[in-house]
Amino acid sequence: MKPNLQIIGVQKSGTTALAHFLSQHPNICLAKNKEAHVFDDPSYLEHPKPHQYAKDKYDSVFQHYNGEQIICDATPITIFNTHFLEECYHYNPNAKFIVSLRDPVERALSHYHMSFKRGTEKRTALSAFICERYKLPTLSHKDVWSYDSAWREHSYLSRGLYSRQLRELFNIVPRQQVLIIFQHDLKIKHEETLSRIFNFLSVTQVEVNAETVFSPNRPPKSLNERLAELYAKAYFFLKDEKPSTWKKIIEDDS
Repeated sequence: MKPNLQIIGVQKSGTTALAHFLSQHPNICLAKNKEAHVFDDPSYLEHPKPHQYAKDKYDSVFQHYNGEQIICDATPITIFNTHFLEECYHYNPNAKFIVSLRDPVERALSHYHMSFKRGTEKRTALSAFICERYKLPTLSHKDVWSYDSAWREHSYLSRGLYSRQLRELFNIVPRQQVLIIFQHDLKIKHEETLSRIFNFLSVTQVEVNAETVFSPNRPPKSLNERLAELYAKAYFFLKDEKPSTWKKIIEDDS
């Protein structure tokens, strides 16, 4: 039993909502707690028999499996590190992969609020964005990321550099095994987007009611958050990270 569907990213882009919707399909089995965290697990990366470690860990989070056609792991950090993605693909080269994208500025602010709520971030949003480049240590893609690594908690802007992640994805995984969706479409075009996904997975079409999985109810943005937003917009503009750039990469590989 190996997962044959991997929702690999990106973080804070609707992967929880997507996994929740898919879990309601009678022929889709979702990992316990959604994220199995196998290929980014430091123990996996250091294990002498990593695939055996992966099998054991997957067995533990799929004890409820009951013969469903699709076995789904939704660990969004997977796309952010090339080594995690390589290991994920090589574990099951026949798996399908779904990536959900979101405006990178909105994604960065949502990531910041999550880290601040967890207590792993003490700075204001603007300060956190400015200091990010100094907090992230220089690492090769094969370096082990501990669970308290700054690359996990403080990569607010770095995770929004979709162009690199998409190019590396298409270099590793055959294009026909990848589906790219947008969080906005999942919200606004709920039925149409799920229909695309069910077609991609070759499962029967079922009706899944639209709902708000998380309702942040955040107050209006503070001045500091608005300044952080402007800083992030400038950052992504200089990096040429905009929807037209991602769509060109997606279209070129289609």
